[in-house]
Amino acid sequence: MTRIYSNLANESVRVLLDTLTDKSVAPDIYQKTMTKVGMHLGDAILSQIGDVHCNVYLACTVEDADFLAQGMLVSLEKQLKTVAFACFWNQRFSPFDIEDLKIAPILRKYQEPASPSVNYLIIIKSIISGACVVRTNLTDLIQKIDPEKIFIVAPVMYVQAEEKLKNSFEKDIYDKFRFFFFAKDDERTSEGEVLPGIGGDVYERLGFDGQEEKNKYIPELVKARRSKIKLG
Repeated sequence: MTRIYSNLANESVRVLLDTLTDKSVAPDIYQKTMTKVGMHLGDAILSQIGDVHCNVYLACTVEDADFLAQGMLVSLEKQLKTVAFACFWNQRFSPFDIEDLKIAPILRKYQEPASPSVNYLIIIKSIISGACVVRTNLTDLIQKIDPEKIFIVAPVMYVQAEEKLKNSFEKDIYDKFRFFFFAKDDERTSEGEVLPGIGGDVYERLGFDGQEEKNKYIPELVKARRSKIKLG
């Protein structure tokens, strides 16, 4: 098992990643740690965005909304004028129990109106392993959004995830990709869990009782942004 850190992973970030991999950490500490990780990733993204008036669109999955994505928004919204947001509820499974055939259809989504011209589309996820969720949600987004650049962002990625994701899209799309991560791991269990990854099943680590429960959850972030749009 080999973990390779990117040049974005300073000592503070490595301590946070160690907290995530500690299986004894309680859900509330895990949630707070994910939020802090999101803030660090947001800072890394901001270093690549020069214009505070540019159009940025952030998308995440339901389990990451109140923690990882919220942390990134805290960083982004300190500097950028506006950040549009989307959240996806995916049902991830393997047809015929074949791990390499994992799919993640969208059950529902919350998607804010997009500017006709999006400079940066950011897809953030707690971990990218087989890339099926990112592929599904990105495919849906680019039906309505034509971004200049696409940032694929995660604290941890499986070593083969980048190539697998690129192979899922035509060249005119994957040429827009840029990957931001703190660590890459090269080992996976037969069930697809990346080791050490983020310390196991992210649903359970965040306090959800599995996939079905997280898909019934409405993130506080979604509630707040939906209310703000209605009031506006």
